[in-house]
Parts: sequence; structure tokens; C-alpha cells
Amino acid sequence: MNGLLRSVAVVESATSSGFMAPLHAHDADEAVHVVEGGITLYAGEKTVRLEAAETFLVPRGVAHTYRADSSPARSLFTTVTPSAGRYEDFLRATGPVTVGPSGAAVWAGSEDARAVGAVATAASISVYGPPGLLPTGAETAAQAA
Repeated sequence: MNGLLRSVAVVESATSSGFMAPLHAHDADEAVHVVEGGITLYAGEKTVRLEAAETFLVPRGVAHTYRADSSPARSLFTTVTPSAGRYEDFLRATGPVTVGPSGAAVWAGSEDARAVGAVATAASISVYGPPGLLPTGAETAAQAA
């Protein structure tokens, strides 16, 4: 594929309270818009609580994740990507695999991590860790909030 060809991807995701995405970063900005409920977004050193009708722009290259704070939590994720389909595949692959002791979604093991990593690589997304891992600096901000 020509490196200049890019697609705008807009994907809606509905998650349950406690769901967390893996810590990751994109090679383009990503807009996160909450449609229903609320989420807490951890982006770099920032911790931002978003409610319905609120939007936050995660700059390209910034490691981020989010936690659903309600059931349901519906959000729109928008970015520019080499393949809208692969971006959607990544969001689908990061869905809850199993529930950990805290009630949050976690990877069942290294097989889940490898599968998510493969889908992420195909979507030009870097995965830095499993659900629940916060970016450096955001953990301190989250504890203070």
C-alpha cells in the first residue's frame, strides 16, 4: 500500500463499567467523543473524565487508555489511519477477554497479548501493555483525583 494513502476511521464502541483498553498509541491524533455514559481517559500525564457530549483529542504518539465508568459507556473514536478496517479490527480485538479480580477486563494470558499485538501492528498502533496499565504520569494524577 502506498504510504500516502490514509482513511478517516470513525468507530463506535459500547463497553460496560470497568472495561479498560490496553495502553497504546497511534501514529495520528485520535478524537474520543462520549455518546452515552462516561469514561476516564488517561493520555500521557493527563487524566480526563468525559461525560456524554464531551470530546478529547489525544495527540499522535501519546500513550493512552480509557476506563468505562458506566454501563453502557458508548464512545466514538476517530482517527486517520492507513486502513479504517484494521483500526476497527483493533478496537474489536481489545474488547474484554476475561474479568480479573477487580471486575475489570484483562488479558487471559500471553496468547491474548500476541493476538492484540498482531492486530495493532497491522493497524499502525503501538501497544505498550495490557488493560489496566496507565501511561507514566497518569497514575499519579489518577490517585490524586
